[in-house]
Amino acid sequence: MDEKKINELETELETESKTENENLEEIIEETKKVKPKKIRNEALLKKGSYSVAITAIVLAGIVVFNILVGALSKRVTLEYDFSKDKKNSLSAENVDYIKNIKNNVDIILCSSKDEYPNYMGYYAANQYNVSDSGEDYYAQTLKIIDKYSNLTDKINIQYIDPQTSKFMEISSKFVNENPTYGDIIVSATVGKSTRTKVLKFADVYQTETDDTYSAYGVTSATITGNNIENALTGAISYVQSNKTKKVAFLTCHTSADVTADYKTLLTDNNFEIKTVEDKVLTKISHDFDSVVIPAPTSDYTADEIKVLSEFIDNDSKLGKGIIFFANVNAPYLTNLYDFLESYGITVENGTVFETSDGYHVEGKPTALISGDTALDSLTADMLCVTDNNVPLSTAFETRENLTVTALTTTSTTTIAAPKGSSSDFKDTDKYEKKNYYSCIQSQKLSYIDGTKEAKSYVIAFSSADFLSSVYNEESFSNKNLTLAVAERACGGEKSEISFVTKSIENESFAESVTQRSSNIVVILFIILLPIVMIAIGIITFIKRRNS
Repeated sequence: MDEKKINELETELETESKTENENLEEIIEETKKVKPKKIRNEALLKKGSYSVAITAIVLAGIVVFNILVGALSKRVTLEYDFSKDKKNSLSAENVDYIKNIKNNVDIILCSSKDEYPNYMGYYAANQYNVSDSGEDYYAQTLKIIDKYSNLTDKINIQYIDPQTSKFMEISSKFVNENPTYGDIIVSATVGKSTRTKVLKFADVYQTETDDTYSAYGVTSATITGNNIENALTGAISYVQSNKTKKVAFLTCHTSADVTADYKTLLTDNNFEIKTVEDKVLTKISHDFDSVVIPAPTSDYTADEIKVLSEFIDNDSKLGKGIIFFANVNAPYLTNLYDFLESYGITVENGTVFETSDGYHVEGKPTALISGDTALDSLTADMLCVTDNNVPLSTAFETRENLTVTALTTTSTTTIAAPKGSSSDFKDTDKYEKKNYYSCIQSQKLSYIDGTKEAKSYVIAFSSADFLSSVYNEESFSNKNLTLAVAERACGGEKSEISFVTKSIENESFAESVTQRSSNIVVILFIILLPIVMIAIGIITFIKRRNS
């Protein structure tokens, strides 16, 4: 190849190399310009992904939290009761008792759940002349019943419409109870026996009668309270127990019956009650665990005292109880009071009068405040208020197989004023100031076969106000004391659970929550809100990805 041709090729190669280098430099420059934008896009993408991931995690947490709360609400009460004295809630003692029941309990409400409030309104109007609408109370009953099943899996609740064939099976099974619409059937099998208790309308709802137009043959009533907690737990305790506590009320020397409230209290707490109306007491069946002598106005005969003695002795087996409530208006009942004194309980003449302002109801010195004596754990922290008290004292502390214990006492500034003394009694300085007792217990102890301990009790209360009084409905311990004494008098066994009447008033905001409003909350917060948040996250991600 000649030299000229070679030079041309070298020149062409240099030109192409220069052009390629220039192109390469242009590419590098373009790359430098593009690289920051690409890096920014990658950073945005990375941050957007983090945001979406965090949003997804938060949303997932919200959904899981809602699901857990929904599941938990079926097992635990997730509401707070703002009503006075927690009247829309189960008592703590009741909750502890229900959580620890040993046997399975079936509760059958004779109604469909949805129709119960409406039908009970119709039933109450036709059967009990209840004029007002009690739908809130009926709905409240359903809420309280459902709380029982949340506390333990031992309780099985069924709602059975009486118009269905299934109810026919229930009726045939509980034929002796004759269940009707709205009744609550509580049953449990303990050992080989099944016990059943049926709660009627009057067992659950308190009513107050308006007699304004009774002269025209027109009366009406309103529902004033809901006793479902008392009634239902009492029924559960009854069907769980192997022992029935039987109490006889002796009215042969009582002129006016003031025992209705006390009988209701005992019945609510699993006692079987019977009134012995014999004009002359000739015998007391040993089927009874205890007897009540309610505010007698005439004395017992010597033969009747013998009947009482034979009952408490129980053929030397003991295990019985006598509960006496004094009547301040009665004359001195020699035979009966001598019987009590033989057990270490002295009943004096007069009316107990409080001379110190700090220990009686304001403006009423005969309405005494009495408290526990710290001598017996039965009355620990109890505070009672009763009017019309007879002076009670102890004749001795111990004698042979008897032990006498004062359970509750007045202050040391009371006197035994003349019977019938009113609040304006002035001659207090003429009488000895000392403490009297509002409740005294005498325990008779013996041993069967030399080893097995047996006890009988004779217990005296200073006033008939312990049976029936406005103070029994206040925040005092009157009912707690009489109930605890009844338990002890029936053999000294402590009941698994006991409580006094408490109306569950309709004050809870929860009652205004309907199924419709509940569904709206579920749709908004469990379904729509998560979907909207996810959509916002996706849109944000796309915009950042394309920016």
